[in-house]
Amino acid sequence: MRRSRLAVRTAALTTLLLAGSVSVWSYFHRAAPEAVAAPAPVSASQLPLYRWTVGEERTYHFVWDDLQRVALPVSQDQARQSMEGMLKLEGELTLQALEVRANGARVRMALKRLERHEASLAGQALFPDAASIQSHLPETASAWLELDARGALVAVRFSDAEPPMFRQLAQTLATELFASDLRDAAEWSAVESTQTGDVEARFQFDDDGARLTRRRARYQSLRAAGTAPAFQQKLSSLTQFDRDPERFLAAVSHDEILDATHTDGRPLLSRRVRLRLSFSSRQQKPLPPATEDKPIVRVPSQVAFEGDEALALKTSQADGMKVDEVLRVLASATDPSAIPELGTFARRAIAALELEPHRAGELGALFRQKGTTPAMRELMLDLLAGAGHPEAQATLRELIASTEAREHPGAHAMMVQRAGFLREPEPETGRLLARMNAEARATGDVGIERASAYALGGVVSHLPAGSPEASELLRPLEDALARADDAESREHSLRALGNSGAERIMDLASPHLRDDAPAVRAAAAGALRTAPQEAATRMLLDALEAESERAVQSAVLDALNARALGPPELERLSHWVVAGRLAPGAEAALLNVLTPRMDDSVAVLRMLQALSTRPGQQPATRARVLALMAQASAHRGG
Repeated sequence: MRRSRLAVRTAALTTLLLAGSVSVWSYFHRAAPEAVAAPAPVSASQLPLYRWTVGEERTYHFVWDDLQRVALPVSQDQARQSMEGMLKLEGELTLQALEVRANGARVRMALKRLERHEASLAGQALFPDAASIQSHLPETASAWLELDARGALVAVRFSDAEPPMFRQLAQTLATELFASDLRDAAEWSAVESTQTGDVEARFQFDDDGARLTRRRARYQSLRAAGTAPAFQQKLSSLTQFDRDPERFLAAVSHDEILDATHTDGRPLLSRRVRLRLSFSSRQQKPLPPATEDKPIVRVPSQVAFEGDEALALKTSQADGMKVDEVLRVLASATDPSAIPELGTFARRAIAALELEPHRAGELGALFRQKGTTPAMRELMLDLLAGAGHPEAQATLRELIASTEAREHPGAHAMMVQRAGFLREPEPETGRLLARMNAEARATGDVGIERASAYALGGVVSHLPAGSPEASELLRPLEDALARADDAESREHSLRALGNSGAERIMDLASPHLRDDAPAVRAAAAGALRTAPQEAATRMLLDALEAESERAVQSAVLDALNARALGPPELERLSHWVVAGRLAPGAEAALLNVLTPRMDDSVAVLRMLQALSTRPGQQPATRARVLALMAQASAHRGG
């Protein structure tokens, strides 16, 4: 059990040390290590960076400290948005030249006699004892470093015999010790593609050629940023590659401090790296047998995740919490506000329930305990909805229909709506909501009727479009709109249908854009925000041109903001704004539409200029308009 837990933590640590995608590599042939026994000639140029003698094993003392803190994109709590990983290794590193060719060299790297071996993830030790070191970083493990004719690192190779932890750490270490872009010049600039991201770097040889200095200036991209279009950074990076008078590798010194945030200031990635390598000794060693091969090939920038990625993420999110602790906290609290760091607790508790799905039913016993407050029962349903697996859904269905849930008429509707938050709802969950909706309508329970309809729409949105289950569960919502005989009923029916995102929404909702009641028109606009047809955008623009109510205009603009708007749509919206049709107080909704569409659009700038001259605006709104105008002007080159 210890080894399986460690494997999970190892995989999670990889998401910190390595963040990106996996590529395929098949460049290197299978070469017999003893095929070439002579050293490569020393060129009069600066390259290759290092000289190698086949069979000679050079031993180095190394110290590697690596601390990273990476934002968790799924975190729900501002106080605990990041996960921290720490690695400290010190010992011997050996490099033995196996082959030297005209187009490069192959060098075997191994770690020996580790004096210090500390690693942790979210405070949990990854090397709890000597046995774990022997298992995951054995001295028998090795990596082949493939170098090109200039001495730059091209790839790292492994066999299946090397443990995943060794493969991950050896690849990261190799990419820090060997540059991936070398040129035969006194100085040059390049963009290095690393496991952290693509980074601009400046290289320079000292006058005597004994030292190559690399200064990284700016990361163009960060793998931890995912699809984030832009980020801010502070970077301090200096690497010195030293060689002795015979041009053998003498030492490497690498220091890097990186702090990256999203453009709104939210943390993204922090990293502190200190690496020292210094020559100790050398000796001639036998070459490995010709039959040895390492078919696992990774390029320097490649990220290889070994293990169950989903399981590793859940384990990281749980941060050591077990279901026993979840139950203890829930049993001792009378109100969610009494739970310290509620957001962090909820995130960890959901992950714990995902890791132990068979225990989801134990929340049911707490839910049914006499005296449990409505707020605590709602929290338990939140946790079950967050876990979302079949066991959690079965318990949630049982509880929202239970006698205990119905003890609180005011809160019962809120409990029912939790079923609409499921990311992967089962059809049976939708069928229960449909039955509860029909029962509530028959008994005149308006609150449960509407709550179950809203949740039912959410369930349909996650079912395959056009599937029999989706059609079956959408029918009660369509029928409710058809029989709605007052404005309030039409409004709620449209909002429930809007939750479904079904193709039928456009046909069902569009006639109500002309309803006499503003609330119904706003609900119809809200329903069209998720309509899959492009024609829904035109319908919303048509409705906007005929609309004068501020609340309805805001609803239409909010719906448009959720849809794709090209130049024709923005131009049409611009004419409407310039004509002065925007109702006072709807400026914020329009600005929400314009903010993510600031690229070289004349129509966007025209709308901002029109807003800047509107009288009677709130100071905060006017300041936002002026700031966006400055941004638009900068995009257009001043």
